[in-house]
Amino acid sequence: MKKNLILAFIAIIVWNCRPSNQEELPNSGTINIAADESLKPIAEAQKVAYNAHYPNAVINIFYVPEHRAMSLMLNDSVNIALVTREATPAEQEVFTSNKIPYLPAKMALDGVALITNPASSIENIGFLELKSMFQGNTKKEIKLVFDQSNSSNLNLIMGSLGLKEVKNANIFAANGNKEVIEYIQKNPNAIGFIGTNWISDADDSQSRAFLSGIKVLGVSSPKNETVYYKPDTQTLRSRKYPFERKMMLHTKKSYGLTSAFIRFCCAQIGQLVVEKAGLIPYYIYERQIILDKKASFK
Repeated sequence: MKKNLILAFIAIIVWNCRPSNQEELPNSGTINIAADESLKPIAEAQKVAYNAHYPNAVINIFYVPEHRAMSLMLNDSVNIALVTREATPAEQEVFTSNKIPYLPAKMALDGVALITNPASSIENIGFLELKSMFQGNTKKEIKLVFDQSNSSNLNLIMGSLGLKEVKNANIFAANGNKEVIEYIQKNPNAIGFIGTNWISDADDSQSRAFLSGIKVLGVSSPKNETVYYKPDTQTLRSRKYPFERKMMLHTKKSYGLTSAFIRFCCAQIGQLVVEKAGLIPYYIYERQIILDKKASFK
């Protein structure tokens, strides 16, 4: 994993140090994006969709932890950071000090899904029961599996549970969301935490393959421990799933291919990509049907 990150950073440096002999335009040029690894499926889907319309545009995506993605963008090592949170006050100060408006682009509503092995007896889990697991106050020997030790998935869960540390929790860090899924498929006594977009696209063969080997758990809200919700389009749209999160694009640039790609992701075509992936578009576009009453058919 560390070797891959080093190679990715070297590639970023090479791209940013190369001589620029071509003007950056919405339909051409090169941009670099640092994205949280838990958002890889939707990031790749947006890249494919954009290139289908603008084949001359080169979009390089590097998958790193969320805090690293923001750091790379703020240091001008990449053009865009695709993450699941807004900038911290310290990060926003970089925009302020450079007299750049802080205008994060919200792309989609996602969630952190809890998964387990199909052989596990667990079908649902209560919010308070999960919190007890993170505090180490349970007798159940269940391993909690995350993609990384400081991942956005872990940060979201801890923030939602109101916890600042997990000293006594039985937590295991894998090397990415795919590895979490593979670990759960082999270990019945574990609960994994992954980005919902890894398993939400019913038309994607990899997403279906992942789902066939796992079980998605229902999670209760902190206000009602008797009703459980799974992260699907219905519960995400109704804002009932307790571990929802926003997908956001951050940049310090406001022109060229960088701006065009962000607009694409948040405009109609990009939002249809989000919807097709089984997620909730942040901007809902109404479908209009125009009927011509004067038309006649023979």
